[in-house]
Amino acid sequence: MAAISVIVPTYEAGRYLRESLDSVLAQLGPDDELVVVDDGSTDDTPTLLASYGARLRVLRASHAGYAAARNRGLGAARGEWVSFHDADDVALPDRLAFQRGLLAAHPDAEAFFCNGERMDTGAPLVPLALAQRCDGRVLTTADVFDGFPIYFQAALVRRATFAAVGAFDPALRIYADMEYGYRLVARGATRFVDRSVFRYRWHGANTTRDRLRGREEIASILDGWRRRDPAGVRAVGERRVRARLARHYYRIARWRLRLANVGQAGAAFRRALALWATW
Repeated sequence: MAAISVIVPTYEAGRYLRESLDSVLAQLGPDDELVVVDDGSTDDTPTLLASYGARLRVLRASHAGYAAARNRGLGAARGEWVSFHDADDVALPDRLAFQRGLLAAHPDAEAFFCNGERMDTGAPLVPLALAQRCDGRVLTTADVFDGFPIYFQAALVRRATFAAVGAFDPALRIYADMEYGYRLVARGATRFVDRSVFRYRWHGANTTRDRLRGREEIASILDGWRRRDPAGVRAVGERRVRARLARHYYRIARWRLRLANVGQAGAAFRRALALWATW
């Protein structure tokens, strides 16, 4: 049975952490491990983690964000496969058993992404139409562009594949998953299965709530993808990609104007105009 390293980055999540960890520990196999990366928490997280003793491995670091914490966990992982889990989410009871079954069914795959569900409403995280279109097949960069089928909290990836693709970008505090998804899916061996394997806790501390920074990160990610993967961009359609980038830069410019960041607003407007001019 393939060994799985489950990596849990955590920061100031003590009130959710025990439920989260217990949901994973209950389904670990004898060769699996749970690696918790404490990203500089100042709440009761260290005390809580100590109460588990040798049932988990704890790595501590200065606060640098979840991408850096994931990189730290990857550097310490021992399993052949890696699964990420967030400190405020809950793994469904058969998550690892279900995904082990995928390994047997698709031995040539390098990575699997499944779905998740919101804890408050039960709604799936991957939009229904996208999930149905991707279900049971290898993902393409067009799928990443069209929606968001790449929740790493629902992924199982070969550790060797992570090593080949490289580190998560720690400069991206919100959408590091999206940027990594473009790089990973470009390898052509990533499958999606429309089955929820975790419950996502929606609350005010979710990192995706910083809308301006998030939009700026997405624009930066799309710019980088255009340079790095011209074949993928052609598959999506250069005009579609430019149109989306132009909209992002236009909205960034308006936001920066409201904040009286005139220089940054001007640069974003000029970028939007340059993209529109090439349609």
